[in-house]
Amino acid sequence: MLFNLLEAAAASENFGERAASGGFTFILGMIVIFVGMTVLILCVAGFGKIADAIAKKTEKKETKADKPVEKPIETADDGSVPEDIRVAIIAAIAAYYAESGSKNEFKVRKIKKL
Repeated sequence: MLFNLLEAAAASENFGERAASGGFTFILGMIVIFVGMTVLILCVAGFGKIADAIAKKTEKKETKADKPVEKPIETADDGSVPEDIRVAIIAAIAAYYAESGSKNEFKVRKIKKL
């Protein structure tokens, strides 16, 4: 069958027929490549999402098993938070804003236990 197509293409001396045949082949090739690349991209994206879901699932299991026991914050008699805890909270907030690149100027006026 392939040889018949080649013979028919070679036998036609009309330039228009050869150009139409070549154009059809070109368009068909572009469509096949586009569809093939789309399928490959979707497969890779799907496998990536599956891998992320598996990683999150195992991470949840590890965090449940390794969760440390939290001790309650000791407060002073007047209900205020101790100085070392306040400094740690202020440092954590400052580190968060520095990491996110925010130019937020803030002042911690009061920290109280809820």
